[in-house]
Amino acid sequence: MAPYHIRRYQDHDWEPVRELFSEGMLGSMPSEFWCLLKKPRIFLVLLGMPFTLVLYSGSFVLCLLSLLGLLAGQWLSYRHFIIRYVDKSLHTDLLDIQKSYLSERGSSFWVAESEHQVVVIVSACPPLRPIGGRNYVELLHLPVKRTYRGKGLARTLVQILLQFARDQEYDGVVLETTNSNHPARQLYESLDFWKYRESGYDLKWWLGFISVWHY
Repeated sequence: MAPYHIRRYQDHDWEPVRELFSEGMLGSMPSEFWCLLKKPRIFLVLLGMPFTLVLYSGSFVLCLLSLLGLLAGQWLSYRHFIIRYVDKSLHTDLLDIQKSYLSERGSSFWVAESEHQVVVIVSACPPLRPIGGRNYVELLHLPVKRTYRGKGLARTLVQILLQFARDQEYDGVVLETTNSNHPARQLYESLDFWKYRESGYDLKWWLGFISVWHY
């Protein structure tokens, strides 16, 4: 692996950071969508409607076309949800990163740079809502450039954030990730994070919801 340097965010990182965030979210869509298709409600929709068409029409061609149409509709609906989330982030906290993460003492934003490009980022700030009456800091945005995944950079940045939390005398670090993001869950759990609740983002009725684990 090429040498890398971890430092605090600077203004000239603005565009690469936003690009890395967008690429990370959009690049994970196929694997997340595949996990979504395994949910019972999705199976019911995908198999129930084409099977009903076969029973009433006797046409396997119509069954196949309806299955492909359902898959296409589900993919487009899911893609729209992710793109909307990315756009919201780009127009809120990632629009003015200095103001969102570096204007107050209890927040920060780090980048890992290798071969003159930003390859990993991580940010920390107090949660929008208090959690259990304690003083936590929240880990946000941990995308890793595809060619640098599995090399320990994400772990290093999380460890830097954990040290920051100790230095700032926070009671702990909280974060959330999707249930289907197994590499992220393995990383957090290996660093002694533990799941304390589960929630979800509701999609269209035929897509169910995205399960989110809170650590």
